[in-house]
Amino acid sequence: MAKHIPKKELIDLYINQKMSINAISKNYNCDFRTIRKRIDEYGIPIRSRKEQREKEVEIKLGFPLTSEMIMQKINEGMFVYQVAEHFGVDRKTITRRLKEAGIEVTQLESHQKLMEEHNKQTSLEMWEDPNRHKEHMERLKDINEKRIEKADVRYEMAHLNSIREYKKACVRIANRHYGTDRPEGMHIDHKYSIHDGYMNGVSAPVLSHPFNLRLITAEENLLKGYESIITLEELYKGTGQKWDDSKKEIKSLKRHCLYCGDEFPYDNKFKYKRFCDKDCRRKYKYEEEVANSKIVNRNCVICGKPFPIKEIFTTVTCGRECAAKHNHSRRKQNK
Repeated sequence: MAKHIPKKELIDLYINQKMSINAISKNYNCDFRTIRKRIDEYGIPIRSRKEQREKEVEIKLGFPLTSEMIMQKINEGMFVYQVAEHFGVDRKTITRRLKEAGIEVTQLESHQKLMEEHNKQTSLEMWEDPNRHKEHMERLKDINEKRIEKADVRYEMAHLNSIREYKKACVRIANRHYGTDRPEGMHIDHKYSIHDGYMNGVSAPVLSHPFNLRLITAEENLLKGYESIITLEELYKGTGQKWDDSKKEIKSLKRHCLYCGDEFPYDNKFKYKRFCDKDCRRKYKYEEEVANSKIVNRNCVICGKPFPIKEIFTTVTCGRECAAKHNHSRRKQNK
């Protein structure tokens, strides 16, 4: 059974301790969408990305990183990437802080002179030794080839992972064939859809074969949805692939119910399903509302004594004896 997330604890972690949504989700061992949903339900204001980034950098460094500190290092003759390495942050963090302060590093005269000297020295060292230039070009070529090989292997096995990885692989392979050379407003569509390909274990390279791709308008793509306009047999016949060559074991789509813990199957259409049936969903929601409901004092309608009760409950008596008297008087009135 999943842990409940009380409102007070969530406010303390998110507002007071400035923890991120991902960090809170790891703390409760749940999905980050659950935390985001609870934040919306409790009406807790969402921090902007800028505030979140600043807080993460401050936690990492132990102090706030200001533009004055960055400019001090640049004036000492350091490049942006060297400043980033010095503080142990990403280069984009440095450039973002400078832009927020209205500073353009490329417009600084000192930085321009430093870049000119660096470029001259680098080009002289590169072109004075032809063997070094040749080695550099060969090294870049090898890096690109290895990168493509790794991507191909990852794309080939994408259908054994999540639907998100599979869709990303299919889109990237399709972009290799079309790239940016397509009319404005036109979408790349898979005749045999990505959804059906994932459910039937079709590898991404086969699904994104030029035979299975076409250009359609955004409206047509929206109307088509995840339906296929050709069969699986037509797909393999058109791509020239044999079924036995690309058919692989399909990873079963199953997860555990948040309430009872039993494993249940789901498909891509209901990929965010969290409960095995409606009863578990209703019970989970009810218990969560009870846990988050505050305790109030009510006066018993029979004896008048105050008693503590969860606000969500409609109980109006303090105990069994008063409840029996209250029910007896109600039955009399109904006769």
